[in-house]
Amino acid sequence: MMRGLYKILLLFLLACQDQNVLGSKIINGKIAKGNSMKYMVSVQEDGEHICGGFLVSKHFVVTHGGCKFDEKGRIFVVLGTHDLRKLGSKIKEHFISTCKPPPGIGTDIMLIEINSRKPEKLPKEIQLQDPETDVKENEKCQVAGWGPVENDGSDYDDQLNVVDVTVISPEACKVQIPGLRANAICTGGKQTTDKGGFCKRDAGGPLVCKGKAVGIATVNEDCSFTGLPNVYIDISKYRCWINRCIQARKCLKG
Repeated sequence: MMRGLYKILLLFLLACQDQNVLGSKIINGKIAKGNSMKYMVSVQEDGEHICGGFLVSKHFVVTHGGCKFDEKGRIFVVLGTHDLRKLGSKIKEHFISTCKPPPGIGTDIMLIEINSRKPEKLPKEIQLQDPETDVKENEKCQVAGWGPVENDGSDYDDQLNVVDVTVISPEACKVQIPGLRANAICTGGKQTTDKGGFCKRDAGGPLVCKGKAVGIATVNEDCSFTGLPNVYIDISKYRCWINRCIQARKCLKG
């Protein structure tokens, strides 16, 4: 009898350990549900994930303008999977080119143009926030990525992790981050109960509110979440340029 109870306890402990190994957080988040965020993109150089992104049409991926890679290297955008360990049958697209908005708009975002031989097999793209729609203070949103899952930024997870975050007002964010630019959206901070958010290598992923992409995660090297908010680029400020590129089916740099 005791031996049987010991085996059950051992199996339970092993199951708990396995969950910890897989990582249940982006930072203090959880593993995303199976097919919930297929628009998420892993931008990879020579097989290594370097930043996030999201599919906005059959020809374009949006990512952060600070996503650094060597265009002479083997660059892929990986679509349609939450687990980067299981890429055998998943979609890898070669990028054609990248472009940033025309001068005067800003360089905080970047479009990656892809040339899919089978666009009908690409996952469904995410809708973008309407330019005239503002994100409300205290609105509950989500951010996801394949970046670190530990506060020290050292432990990465190959499974897509997602965490709930709370939008704060620009005024409250500016108090904590002097010099904050006008095209920013902030989440978290001391006035919220948020315990997590995004970290390095999550840059480029979308801030999703009510099912639409409203922001782009910026580069964040501080994973400790000691009270400073996370900052996103407000995608509504770039909608006209993005729409023009999508309609032309090519990057428009001017």
